[in-house]
Amino acid sequence: MKKIFLTIALIAFTTMYANSANVVIEAKKQTIKMDQNKGFFEGNVQVSVGDIKVKSPRAELDLDPVSKKPSLATFFDNPYAFQNKENKKHEIKADIIKVSLIKKSVLAQGNSQSIMMENRQPIMTINADSQEYDTNTKLMKADGSVVIHYQDLETFSNKASAIVDKSGNIENLKLIGNVVMKEKANVIKGNMFEYIPQREEFQVSGNTSSDVTFEDGTRVYVEARYQQFNKLTSALVAGGNVKVKYKDYFAQGPKAQLFVDPKTNKPNTVIFTGRSKITSEGSTVEADRIKMTLNPKAFFADGNVKTSISQDGNMEIMP
Repeated sequence: MKKIFLTIALIAFTTMYANSANVVIEAKKQTIKMDQNKGFFEGNVQVSVGDIKVKSPRAELDLDPVSKKPSLATFFDNPYAFQNKENKKHEIKADIIKVSLIKKSVLAQGNSQSIMMENRQPIMTINADSQEYDTNTKLMKADGSVVIHYQDLETFSNKASAIVDKSGNIENLKLIGNVVMKEKANVIKGNMFEYIPQREEFQVSGNTSSDVTFEDGTRVYVEARYQQFNKLTSALVAGGNVKVKYKDYFAQGPKAQLFVDPKTNKPNTVIFTGRSKITSEGSTVEADRIKMTLNPKAFFADGNVKTSISQDGNMEIMP
């Protein structure tokens, strides 16, 4: 869980734009057609927009029809954009990169990849069909086969979006569509993932599952309609046809709370509320409330408790 929060704070693509800057263009060949409000550039094209630099074999520049000032720069043939700030570097690669000087946005289209580096070492990589950042709304969007890598964490989704502040910190992050989050042997799945840093909370909704493997190889598997984790309370809340599997335990109910030990960062206690049942070694207990501990392995039931105990063999009372 902990590395998930670290990852979200490090999304880098969102800072790659200067709010206002002059445009400097270098190329072997430049053609400006004022009547068409277009500029054409070929051969080792290098464009500087503030502290952002873009390199490509070919580029086009659209001019505003009234002011004749640059409005949109389009770079072709696998362009490369980067920004250096002290010991950090942000870079973007794509089939096409568009920099809107009016809307103040950057759009990378086709096999887009953004990388954040610190001290020349890659920290995080985002791959998607397209990536866009709007400096007015502070909204970053990645669309199509989105894959995010950060240390041991890897995420997959159809889309991703994030709202950032002026410092580049994430205010809200969403992964949408066929979301899969992998961290070593741990896997979280769902249709949508949302993270809110201010509350140190994330929520996964839509056919969710969490598969957590401990260091000793044992696993806790949770299925639910939604799962919500709050780091401040170290509690995972699951709702909607909740199912929990642990060793020979199988428990299910309408709602469950799973509490994580803040020292070990491992789940230890699960509390089911609403009519729930737990099965272990062939025996089943149903109750209005069930408390299940993982270490030591035990469970407690109260409220209209009904127990069905399995026995080996048949009992006969007649010869």
